[in-house]
Amino acid sequence: MKRLFRILFAAAFLVCIGSVAALTGYCLMQRQGSREYQDLIGRAVSMKQSAGQTGADSKGQSGEKTGENCVQAGDLKNPPLLLVDFEELSGMNGDTAAWIDFPGQAISYPVVHGGDNSHYLKYTFEGTRNSNGCIFADARNAGLMTDDNTIIYGHNMRNGSMFGLLKRYMEQDHYEQYPYFDIYTPEAVYRCEIIACCRIRAQGENYPIKFSSDPERTQFVQDMKKQAQYSIELPEAVEGEPVDIGHSSTDSPLVMLSTCVGGQRRYRFVVLARAVEVIE
Repeated sequence: MKRLFRILFAAAFLVCIGSVAALTGYCLMQRQGSREYQDLIGRAVSMKQSAGQTGADSKGQSGEKTGENCVQAGDLKNPPLLLVDFEELSGMNGDTAAWIDFPGQAISYPVVHGGDNSHYLKYTFEGTRNSNGCIFADARNAGLMTDDNTIIYGHNMRNGSMFGLLKRYMEQDHYEQYPYFDIYTPEAVYRCEIIACCRIRAQGENYPIKFSSDPERTQFVQDMKKQAQYSIELPEAVEGEPVDIGHSSTDSPLVMLSTCVGGQRRYRFVVLARAVEVIE
């Protein structure tokens, strides 16, 4: 009997040690992934000066950071823009397509566009195998902001990195404070207005990329609003004809940010937005 107890105790102890080791390894991997992206910000992103500022643009490593610290003294309705060095980023990763930034929040990352929707689930921007992965656009999209609807994926990391903070938009108070995000491409900056925040069933690669008509687009927006966590009042233009923002291939392109829901594999949390301004 004592021998059986010792065996069971030893087995339980080994399982406990293994669990602690696995958790420690996971936490270290998250930390390493987050550090890589912070270093990347220092190398490729700086704050664009507004009127009245003096001196050179400040790189991330010199004290200025993208995310929630960069606009504390600014106006979130018209936040200062970033300067993204796409030449530097493309030299590091040829799949570089854009940079996404939520002014006033710690969501600021490169966006890649690869040949499938699986590789960047497990690999970082710099090609390191890591659970953080990378923010990436749907492989079905022709490019960033070139289709009727651009789909962008990111992990819901427990430490808040990647799209881990996107779940804050489950609360209406947070949306009301931060209703915009920016997508930087080599050609222009797209200011995007959030129009629906939804918890929906996982659809794989079934999110729509193109709409055959304006009524189809309108119906899609309305369907998303019906599933939304809360109601967002929008101008009539969103309900009817698309808003012309001077885009070369489509009017008022949509952007869907998709991440998983913690502990619920069958669901995704989606933030739907429309581009309301193009800054070239």
